[in-house]
Amino acid sequence: MSEEATKITTRNLIDADIGPLRRFTGLLDSFTTEPQTFGEGVSARQSTRITLNFSDLEVLETIEPYHFPIFTVSMTMSNRKKSRWGVYGESLNSILDSQYTEEQLNPTSPEYIKPQERMDISDCLKKRMGLVMADGEAGRPESPMLFDGRTNADRPTPTWMVYEVEGVGVAGGGVSARDIAESLLNGRTLADFNKAALANPIIRNDTALLQAISMPATAAGSFANVLVKAGRFTKDAQGVYQKVGD
Repeated sequence: MSEEATKITTRNLIDADIGPLRRFTGLLDSFTTEPQTFGEGVSARQSTRITLNFSDLEVLETIEPYHFPIFTVSMTMSNRKKSRWGVYGESLNSILDSQYTEEQLNPTSPEYIKPQERMDISDCLKKRMGLVMADGEAGRPESPMLFDGRTNADRPTPTWMVYEVEGVGVAGGGVSARDIAESLLNGRTLADFNKAALANPIIRNDTALLQAISMPATAAGSFANVLVKAGRFTKDAQGVYQKVGD
């Protein structure tokens, strides 16, 4: 068998328009739109495709090695909630709205803030965001039921959801397991951090995070190593980790 033939595999298949990542955080650098056309002739219809560009990537879950510092997420824009853009937007809005009071979200209150006047995706530029693929695998959110024009029916459709926005909040409110882990790492040696992290119930419930914490310190996917390589933490001669900027 030739060398070229041995490199051919059916074991690295990915879903179209999704890519290999399944959970990551990254800075929302920019987003662009472009027109697209479906169909031909009198049945042709116009739509807009949006591309979200992320940098300073921290890969948390992937189905194949991914060593690039950037990643793009593309989908067709729609004002329908039952669409990929709708699911993405609703997940983002739920986090952004968590910063407002009940009165500010209540249409009957004099303090009510209209949706178009609240924080939006353009206000998230240069902020670190956390995205997860809703595919129902490995503890990730279930795929939403979205309309499939090919079958003319709803079907489970893997799509991106936002679970965290820097400086705003995380899905479900409160502090994320990763936030807690970073706080515990700050000012500790790896041994002390591991002991504190494994004793935390929120961290113990995050399987992917636990695996990253349990890796050898020199492993590429090690929790502490990833943060140091990303420039978010430093490690001094005594092996103590410090968060950059603190």
